[in-house]
Amino acid sequence: MKRPKIDHAAATLEVRASGLEPVEPYPGVTSKPFAVRCIQPKCKGHVEPFPAYLSVVRSLAKKGRVGCVHCNKRHRANQRRTDMIRLGNMLPMVEIPDVKTAVRSWCLRCWRICEPGPRLDNIKNGKQGGCEHCGGKRRLSDDVARQRAREWGYSPDPDIPYTNDATKWPGRCLAKGHYCEPVLNSQKRQGPCESCADHGFKPHLPAILYLVVKPDLVAVKIGICEDSPKNRRLYEHALNGWITIETMRFAVGADARRVETALVQSWRARNLQPVLDNGYGYEGYTETVSLNAIPVSEIWPAVVGIAERMLATPHVPLGPAR
Repeated sequence: MKRPKIDHAAATLEVRASGLEPVEPYPGVTSKPFAVRCIQPKCKGHVEPFPAYLSVVRSLAKKGRVGCVHCNKRHRANQRRTDMIRLGNMLPMVEIPDVKTAVRSWCLRCWRICEPGPRLDNIKNGKQGGCEHCGGKRRLSDDVARQRAREWGYSPDPDIPYTNDATKWPGRCLAKGHYCEPVLNSQKRQGPCESCADHGFKPHLPAILYLVVKPDLVAVKIGICEDSPKNRRLYEHALNGWITIETMRFAVGADARRVETALVQSWRARNLQPVLDNGYGYEGYTETVSLNAIPVSEIWPAVVGIAERMLATPHVPLGPAR
């Protein structure tokens, strides 16, 4: 049902709630622009009024964003800067205009300047490490690395040597003794233990292994998610065009992850590459393979076989917690 038309007074209330104030009468329909200005005195949009559509203002409000184009531009620029630091461990030395522009940056691992520097979209989709000098990997002495791991909250396996800060290093969390295998360069983003995390996949809880396909990409994807009524993973995949083909339940999420990892490794061992979307990666693309390379009818029997073999030989990475 269409929303009833509103007058200038009602439109004024809506735009003011979004951080704007009108400087000319509302035209009576949401699809026509009218001049507004930002209520923030230091914003460019406060000095220079600009056209706004009430429909756009409403759409931004639903996303929790203000209606000012200048404020939103600053917000996006700040978010790009945050992502560059958080995901790439790179400190931008200039403003990041968009995700496809190389940005002169300072590596927070090896402390060298990269010029022209990385692109944010390449960092996000995993096609490029942040630093051209250290490749996004930093080497520490084994003693220093172990000390940093303990300060972070977990104790690495004494029998597994340190490699670099971008390689998984198995150990046990100090809080509850859960098995975990974090990478040291994730210290700024999260805790070391998935089981202790407030959100996300929990390897010690029940899980679902699923197989989904996306016809327009001609791709099939293996994935895991928590086995819970609150789980929205498969629903989100459906919204993005993925169709669920098969599912398998596991009492322990770590077993589901082992099966997923083994299947993906078997694909890569056969030189079957993940499927990109117009040349770009996307969330979960590393667990995909082309349906032109292998039919679905072969994949699920392989999953069942891997699961039966692995569950027959339980995986105990570090032995019982001390």
